[in-house]
Amino acid sequence: MNRSPFAVALALASQIGQAAQGVPAIAAATALISNILVGRAHAAAVSAPQVVEDWLLPRYDTLLATTKAQQEAWAAFCKAPSTDGVKELKARFAAASDAWSAVEFITFGPVMLSLRPDRFNLFPERRNAVGRSVAELIADPTDERLQPQRFFRLSAAAQGLPAMERLLYDDGAEAALVSGNEAARRCQLGRAVAGNLATIAQEIRSGWGNRSEGLLAQLIAGKSDPVFFPEPAALLSQIVTDLAGAYQRVVDQRLLVVLGKEADEAKPLLADRRRSGLAKETILTIIASAGELAERLAQGLNAKDQATIAKAMQAATAAANALPENIGTAATTPAGRKQLESAAAAFKTAQASVAKPLAAGLGVALGFNALDGD
Repeated sequence: MNRSPFAVALALASQIGQAAQGVPAIAAATALISNILVGRAHAAAVSAPQVVEDWLLPRYDTLLATTKAQQEAWAAFCKAPSTDGVKELKARFAAASDAWSAVEFITFGPVMLSLRPDRFNLFPERRNAVGRSVAELIADPTDERLQPQRFFRLSAAAQGLPAMERLLYDDGAEAALVSGNEAARRCQLGRAVAGNLATIAQEIRSGWGNRSEGLLAQLIAGKSDPVFFPEPAALLSQIVTDLAGAYQRVVDQRLLVVLGKEADEAKPLLADRRRSGLAKETILTIIASAGELAERLAQGLNAKDQATIAKAMQAATAAANALPENIGTAATTPAGRKQLESAAAAFKTAQASVAKPLAAGLGVALGFNALDGD
């Protein structure tokens, strides 16, 4: 087993201390050395398995719980459609959407297989792919493609949260779910999407396993995996890179693409979750979850760097809270554009303020994240 220089020195100090019992001066010096080494060892006491276990897996637990609740809500609704039932479906959708936002910037582990991120939440979409897929499935008189064994093979545009948002929030969607010629078909499609989301969440969570089995156990044991962890020691670097990518996702995908270069180039229809009114909520959730990850990682830094990161997190949270509720509409007005531009600047600052101290303090290299080069 390889041991760090700190660990070797700490063990040596402990042995010296045991041999020096009864010799006060030597014992005191030994205790001082031990305390210094323990302090430095504590400063670097953040490992990838710990972060996965403490920060990531509880969020995947929430994702699984909310998607299962959504699936059960759709099953109950389809037995007795009602306006109150639609309200319940919308509440379940919001919870599942929030749970996904909290982990959407994580790119390692089981989520990386089978196009799971796109199938769960295709965003941004191109050429109205979601709308066309939903309309086409509603018009299909057969049930074959809505069966679980076929549904996951359909276009990602039809499978995830954006399709669910269309079913719940498009013009006339609520009435069409409760009654009318399409009600039963829309219900079937809603159940198919909800079931698919719960299945993806289950696959991700089951893949991680626990301390005794699955990827978490493998990671704790330091065993490499040709697919997930070719270099287990490099995972901490990936975590920091994904953290930096969280801010970039918000800036590039949720703000700049809507703002356009000038007011007359604004694209309010590209705002994320604009139909459900959850555009700001989505950003708040991403920023909050990223901040909690940064705080967890910063436990391995010195007090000065911890304070720097805490200050950056507070600024990012304040910028998110100050965002207008309707991101798309704000992009079309001078005052709104200033708010969005100010928030984008704050998130960019947070990205740099968090990533650099963490990379330096934890001794990891920042890699390219999924958005680099776009």
